[in-house]
Amino acid sequence: MRLVFSARGNCCDLAVHPVSRTTARKVRELGSGLYRQKYLNWWRKGNTCAYGMRLEESLQMQVALDGEAVECVEPVLSGNIEEIPLPMYLDSRVSHLCVMGYDNEPCCCSWVWDDVRAHDASGFTLQVQRMDSVMGAPDYCVLDNVLYEGRPADDITWCDTKGFDLITPRVVDLAALRQGASARA
Repeated sequence: MRLVFSARGNCCDLAVHPVSRTTARKVRELGSGLYRQKYLNWWRKGNTCAYGMRLEESLQMQVALDGEAVECVEPVLSGNIEEIPLPMYLDSRVSHLCVMGYDNEPCCCSWVWDDVRAHDASGFTLQVQRMDSVMGAPDYCVLDNVLYEGRPADDITWCDTKGFDLITPRVVDLAALRQGASARA
């Protein structure tokens, strides 16, 4: 059987980059004008990106088995969330982070598993990146991937993108993040 998990909501592509005090000051001065500088190409480089769907109230999730809608999964998924740590440079000598990108592109994403023997809504696990500390908003999470019974999808499709607005680049003081991390430990 073919199992399809679809999510419709706001897609985001956010990058977190370590920056010096000098660059942090320049980011603050330029604000959104930063995207017109050489930094636009820098935004998408590196491995510190969060790309996926915003986990927010407006996110719609649906599941289909061989083309037929099955049990609504939202209540079941609340307990099946796995956090993927985002490198935060807490152990480095870096003083600031810069966050660039967008978080409001309407779109749809589908994860597809072939050869599924049976459907069990509790078999889904959402892999998310928690971004609240860098975005300055509580419970700011990005859906990065969906697993079914621990297995990655055979196919992932992004579609119906509608355009986005770039966020004003944010500068995050790593000293504050370090202090918050040590308080939680």
